[in-house]
Amino acid sequence: MRLLKLLCSFLCICISLSALMAASLCVTNSHHSFFYLLDIFTLPVLSATLVVTLAFYWAREKWAGHIGLLAVLIGLWALAPQAFISQKPADKSVPPVRLMFANLYIMNKTPEHLKIWIDKEKPDIVANVENFRGAAENLTPLMKSQYPYQYRHRDAVLYSRYPIAGDRHGKTRYSFDQVDIQTPQGLLHVAIVHLCQPKPLDHTCQVSQMARLRTDLRPEQNAKTVIVGDFNSDLSAYLLQDFAREHNFRPLAAPTGTWPALLPGVFRIAIDNAFAGSGLSLQRRKVGPDNGSDHRPIVIDIYPAKLNPSSQAS
Repeated sequence: MRLLKLLCSFLCICISLSALMAASLCVTNSHHSFFYLLDIFTLPVLSATLVVTLAFYWAREKWAGHIGLLAVLIGLWALAPQAFISQKPADKSVPPVRLMFANLYIMNKTPEHLKIWIDKEKPDIVANVENFRGAAENLTPLMKSQYPYQYRHRDAVLYSRYPIAGDRHGKTRYSFDQVDIQTPQGLLHVAIVHLCQPKPLDHTCQVSQMARLRTDLRPEQNAKTVIVGDFNSDLSAYLLQDFAREHNFRPLAAPTGTWPALLPGVFRIAIDNAFAGSGLSLQRRKVGPDNGSDHRPIVIDIYPAKLNPSSQAS
């Protein structure tokens, strides 16, 4: 009996050490393809570690519980870049441009349910991906009276209250669409991105698409560009952190996730994200209700960034 208890304690410690190693790898943001999914799925790793740690304490496996608690703290540290990113100070002397993004999901049987939240939040611009036939038949007709300006290319759709001054899109199956919109704040460039799904031990697809995104963005427009989309990666992962740092785009903090839609907010992964160019400030990120998609929609307010005194003087 004593031997069985020792074996059980040893197994619990091994599990907690594995969780500690996984949390440590999440913090390091290793660029190795072997750890790519682990980097993206920091939140599920943290959630699972918390559950087993509580189970260890309940079973009075104190050493395993203490190690698990350390793993939980390191997991929170790894997740911090997703939740605690600050935006530039916003110039709130002008009204915001409100932007909603939603992955409507190809199998969604009720895409028109998004209109309920649209009517509540009253966005000026609504951007979608996976806006296929069902959405075109059921959602688009409901939008025409409020959003007279529309852009569509493949499954990417944008509805706007303001005139569209121009547009362009990626020339391959990689999903990139930029719509230039004449807003009360001036010309705003809205880039809609939808990256491929990550695969175990293979991060080449997303890496190559992010490299393509870098070349498709026009540096002279970046300051007034907002990038929104389904990145199939969250802000705790190196891929989006590298992009933001290298190209001077500031991500909007995402403390509440969007996928999978049916889970409570603290357990959803924030793979639907927004980035602001240097001349903009994103505020008031809000995650919407379930509308039949496997993603929850998000809505954000876009303000001009405040100029610092030295910039104003020059």
